[in-house]
Amino acid sequence: MASACSEAPAPRPLLVAAAVSLAGPLQEIAAVEARSLRAGPPLQFHFASSGALQQQILQGVPVDVFLSAGQRQMDALQGAGRLLPGSRRELFSNELVLVVPARSSRRTLSFEGLEEPELRSIAIGDSSVPVGDYARQVLSALGLSAAVAPRLVPLGSARAVAHAVAQGHVQAGLVYRSDAQADDGLRITAAAPAGSHAPIRYVGAVLASSGNPAAAQAYLLTLAEPPARERFRRHGFGVPDPSPQP
Repeated sequence: MASACSEAPAPRPLLVAAAVSLAGPLQEIAAVEARSLRAGPPLQFHFASSGALQQQILQGVPVDVFLSAGQRQMDALQGAGRLLPGSRRELFSNELVLVVPARSSRRTLSFEGLEEPELRSIAIGDSSVPVGDYARQVLSALGLSAAVAPRLVPLGSARAVAHAVAQGHVQAGLVYRSDAQADDGLRITAAAPAGSHAPIRYVGAVLASSGNPAAAQAYLLTLAEPPARERFRRHGFGVPDPSPQP
């Protein structure tokens, strides 16, 4: 005989697809929220490069919230009609920095120093990821593109670049300040000059196909609240006043 008092099914998790550089603060915030009294579905994160996540969403992977490290990937989804109108928001900022392995004997390195012949391997993001876009903009702005092109090692995410440098697989790399700050194996030697690349802005939006758009929008708004903003600041992100985007 079936039980007269059956338990209600557990709510479907809210799937958040986010740039891997956001993993640290997002997981910390989720842990705090799990201990709070706020109602809402549990969170399930999928971290990857913004370019890979964009392609997965276009291929039909069911996602509720997308958090991108670049505007280009979000623009592509908006152009394809995949975003819930009015949900897109600019949330955080970052800086691009030049790093070397912490154990390297090289104590200093400027962007101009990337032309030195003894510097044979420089990791950057590949053409599918925002960190690669910003890196190539800097190299172009400083007139370094041709000189360093044969020594560039393109990788699939900012974290992959940071890992390659920290492990000594390459001699230098261009990463986000937040990634450099999170890895003891890296030493920051220079920050990209002002105006040498487009502003690094993280944007979030709810997917039009979300099965729970109200909860998805509520989650996006929690990232703009002071406790979340402070956690992102501690991880090396900039936290400008979040604003809706067209």
